[in-house]
Amino acid sequence: MALTRRDFLKGAAALAVAGGAAPAAAATEPTRSEARAFAVEGLDPAHAGLRVVQLSDLHVGARTPRERIRDAIDRANAFDPDLVVLTGDYLCRERRGVGLMREQLGGLLAPTVAVLGNHDHWVDARGATRALQALGYAVLRNQNTTLQLRGAPFTVIGVDDRLTGQARPEEALRGAEPGSRLVLAHGPRTADDLRGAGLPLLCLSGHTHGGQWHVPGLTPFMLRTLAHEPYERGLYRLGAVQLYVNRGIGNSALRLRIDSDPEVTLATLRPA
Repeated sequence: MALTRRDFLKGAAALAVAGGAAPAAAATEPTRSEARAFAVEGLDPAHAGLRVVQLSDLHVGARTPRERIRDAIDRANAFDPDLVVLTGDYLCRERRGVGLMREQLGGLLAPTVAVLGNHDHWVDARGATRALQALGYAVLRNQNTTLQLRGAPFTVIGVDDRLTGQARPEEALRGAEPGSRLVLAHGPRTADDLRGAGLPLLCLSGHTHGGQWHVPGLTPFMLRTLAHEPYERGLYRLGAVQLYVNRGIGNSALRLRIDSDPEVTLATLRPA
């Protein structure tokens, strides 16, 4: 939807007002547990009702309270999931964040699979990978892996970060078994590339923080025009591809969130 100049100015004014009230708003911005159901083509009957928890954009460091991260991990475990997936941006701006990853991101009890995000590549991709692996989490960089879940094979396809030029979806899909499968990608626009494969896929992503400072109308407009990011939050359908954009847990450039509360997602998979 195109915005008129009047709409844009109204949105800008609303953002200014929101910014003035930001400290109070941020203090009461709770983490929200989101329950979503997805119909997945080719899903093995053994995986009907499979529970997948998604955490994204944890951004360890000064901008994200440690208590929020640990609360998200506790929430993830409380869902008693079959699988946990992490969709990138564990770091923020400093290399010391690699040590904080080891301190703060441990304790997930279900099998856990991760991909990297743009901040991880900007700061220390190797360090972030090693930190995740030291915690017992698998890291996929344009790769796929098959796990035995509920007694049947389940394939996770991990596409590396698109913004930093690391994404190679064709390579990630190579050799992936048909049937039960799930795609992880930090950048939502990876779904545009997956769409060209013509395969029915469910892709879980993050990156946008749901706008972080969300002003209806204005924030999506700014994401589209300045960041060239048309997918802000929630579910999108791109041909045979279902894309879900998680609002994330942490903060990046700003320490505050407005109308974009941190999100722990429980994705329940159903046969299409």
